[in-house]
Amino acid sequence: MDLKQKYTEVDTYEIDDWFFAQLQSFDFSFAVVIIGQIVDVIEELPKLDGFTQRIFGVIKSKEPLFFAIEYLNQDGDIPILVDIERVDVDNYLDAILDNKTINQIENGIRKTKENRTED
Repeated sequence: MDLKQKYTEVDTYEIDDWFFAQLQSFDFSFAVVIIGQIVDVIEELPKLDGFTQRIFGVIKSKEPLFFAIEYLNQDGDIPILVDIERVDVDNYLDAILDNKTINQIENGIRKTKENRTED
């Protein structure tokens, strides 16, 4: 009996079929930007064993697109992108207050790199 593949594996993360299906509901140009944003921070996503988490992002355009990505990132495993959905600005603003945005992770990465170059 053949088993159906439930995710696509990439070097540093996995994409669940559901995530991929939901991503297809976005315009192609937005989908490319979303993947680019998450790939930039994937190694810095917080780890939590046994539970999925959400990270929020925004695509700045004439009409900003706010989105949330659900992922599983456990110690010893590579992250799995589980789901993606559009969210409203209020959810995104709440995520800023909770330090759960892609932009905040990117800023942390930049600060870390700047500190390394100063040493």
